[in-house]
Amino acid sequence: MKKYALALFAFTSFLMVLSAAGLGSTGMSVSRAPAHGESTAVPGTELHDNVAYIKPGYKFIDRGDSVDVMREQPNYKTGTYTCPCHSKDSSRKCEVVFTTRRITCRSGSCVGGSCLLTASAPTVRR
Repeated sequence: MKKYALALFAFTSFLMVLSAAGLGSTGMSVSRAPAHGESTAVPGTELHDNVAYIKPGYKFIDRGDSVDVMREQPNYKTGTYTCPCHSKDSSRKCEVVFTTRRITCRSGSCVGGSCLLTASAPTVRR
């Protein structure tokens, strides 16, 4: 029994060290649970009233229907913002509107629906 407890402790400690090493000073975890109807912010940005503001040391990269958030040094992607149209008509689309300092959504053809800036974490390839 002690062998299993020790192995479990060692494995848990290992996972904690790995996750802490990957976080760095930017923090890859969500600092708080989003309120009802509020999206989560991508690391390197702040999200207020459906507008994401870039923090120093990060930049936005236009990907057409989405915008990536990139850390400048070292250069890596921390996440992506999209603007899905929440409508019964799947052909409707929201538009991503951004400058070098902020991102928001515009209704575009999403008439009768809603556009909410949505964050997603980068996918890890194996």
